[in-house]
Formats: sequence, C-alpha cells, structure tokens
Amino acid sequence: MYEPTPRQLSTGLHALWGGIVLGADRLDRRLQSRGLPPGLSVLVTIVGWYSLLGAVERRRPHDDEWAGTTADRRADAAFFAMSAAAASTASNYGSSLVRRLLPGRTAMPLARLGPVGGLAASLLISDLVHYTLHRTSHEWGPAWTVHSVHHSPAGLNTWNATRFHPFEQALEGVLEGFVVGLAGFSPTQHLTHSTARATYGQLQHINADVDSGPLDHVFSTPDLHRWHHSEVYAEGDNNYGAVISIWDRIFGTFFRPNRPLDSELGVGRMPDFPQRFLESMLTPFRWGAIKGRNASTWLTPGTNPDLHKRS
Repeated sequence: MYEPTPRQLSTGLHALWGGIVLGADRLDRRLQSRGLPPGLSVLVTIVGWYSLLGAVERRRPHDDEWAGTTADRRADAAFFAMSAAAASTASNYGSSLVRRLLPGRTAMPLARLGPVGGLAASLLISDLVHYTLHRTSHEWGPAWTVHSVHHSPAGLNTWNATRFHPFEQALEGVLEGFVVGLAGFSPTQHLTHSTARATYGQLQHINADVDSGPLDHVFSTPDLHRWHHSEVYAEGDNNYGAVISIWDRIFGTFFRPNRPLDSELGVGRMPDFPQRFLESMLTPFRWGAIKGRNASTWLTPGTNPDLHKRS
C-alpha cells in the first residue's frame, strides 16, 4: 500500500484544507437547500476534519506518547465545547459592534477580492491580531497565567488544539470579530474565513509524521508550531502565528532550527501543572500555589531562563 513521504503528507493535508475552506460556501448552500440553517457547514466541516486528522494520527503518529490518555480526551472534549462557545459568541459580538458603531455600512472594496483574495486578506488581518495578543501573552506575566493553560499538555494532537482558557478566547474573539467585520468582507468571505480559523488549529497541532518544508514560510505548520510548545523558553517564545507565519517572519520570531525537535513540551520549569478541565480554569487564580508546587524547578538559577520574567 502506498505511503506518502512526510513532505507529501504535509503538502496533501494543506492542499485538502485549502480545498475544504474554499468550498465552504458551496457546502453551505447545499445544506441550506435542504432546509438547514446558514453557517451549519462550519460544524459539519469540523466533524469531518477531526475524523480525518484523527485517522492520520493513528496511522502516521509523530510520537506515540502524544496520543494522550482517556482522562486527557475528557478534558479536551470539555475544552472544545467551551472554546467553541466562547470563540463563536465573542466573534459574533465583535462583529455586532461594527454594525452598531457604523449602521448602514455597505461592503468595502475587500469584498471584491473574491474567496481566494478575501481569505488571504482576512488571514493577514486576523493573524496580526492573534500574533499581537499571543506574543503579549508570552511576554507579560498576568497574560501568561491565562495562556499557559494552552501549553499544559506534554504532547500535541488534534484533540488538544482547543485547550484555551475562556478569558483568552473571549478577548481574541471580540477583537478578531471587530477587526474582520470592520474590514468589510462579504458574507461568503466571512464564511470562508470562519471555516479556515475553525480548522487550521487542528492541522497545526496534529500528531503526525510530517515535513512541511517551504510551507513553513507561509503557514504556521505542525512541525513549525511544535517548537512553540517547547518547555525551553528560548525556543517556545517564537512562532506565534495561528494560520500563517508571515508576521513571525516580519517581526523576527520565526524559529525553525535545522534539527529534529528534541525538547520536552509543556510549561517551562513547571512539570506539576494542572491538566484537568476545572483545575485549568482556575490556573490564573492559583498561580502562586502552582509555583509553590514547582518551587524546586522554577526557582533553579540558570536553568531554562525566562527572559521575560513572567513567572
């Protein structure tokens, strides 16, 4: 049976992702023709996409230990439900602010770019918002206590891609919804953008044996993003892109060493970190206690220095 090379696998998955995203409007119209509500295509796509990536992970894992336990999957399911609700609600609220502040506003020139041009423009805009917030969350202590929840897993896979605290999801959702809404994209472009944002994170975190090569210079690929989850702060404080790596290139945070990933993943200097859903929700409020449990590692001088002193 034919087995694609790691480079072919990454290229194929990205090509398939692009086709799914650009076909979102056609799928949505088909579902509406059957009496289903607009926008349901995003949920249908997510279900199918998760199933496909899960199958790839089982057949071609990057690291068998990254698959996670049953307890991890229960936590991931809770995170997924919470993140989906928080991100969707916040994004819709951000878009509604534009309509309230600018009533009667018509589509802007960006609406004439079509699906492909609109997707490129919307990703550049939204990823700049994400990049700014994401980098801040690594360099400012109070924000790190919230974002650290996303770095808690010791391995990456499709299922833990949505491990985010609702505070973080809400803030980014409102800002992204507002900025993308302000840009004046058409409804079709909005749907394409929403599908892209709802599905790339799973590809970015996939536990699969891939080699993305030149795609790293455009997309925030799985093998590029793994370095961002390194517990070594000098490695992890890079590669902030959600979908694209262009802003990392521009602002000097693109990190792709010419060696295999050889670092453990997780929150640097804190091996005893909350993993369960409810414990994770309380992380920002119990930061002092978490540091206390990890005093023997996070206080060790000269070990894994935190250049931003966020601990």
